[in-house]
Amino acid sequence: MKLTEYIEKYFDGNKAAFAKSEGVLAPQVHQWIDKGFIVIDGVLYSPRRELKVKELQK
Repeated sequence: MKLTEYIEKYFDGNKAAFAKSEGVLAPQVHQWIDKGFIVIDGVLYSPRRELKVKELQK
C-alpha cells in the first residue's frame, strides 16, 4: 500500500506521529511520500524503476 494509506490506517493520518514512531523527523516522511514509497508487510520500500511488462509467450 502507499505510505500515505499506511499512515492513514495506522496513525489516523498523523504524519508527525508516524515520524516519531520511526525515529525520523517529519520532513523525512514528506520526502518518502513525495518519492512514492510503499509499505509491504510492514517494510518500507522505495521505487527503483518501472518495469516493462512483456507479453507472455504461448
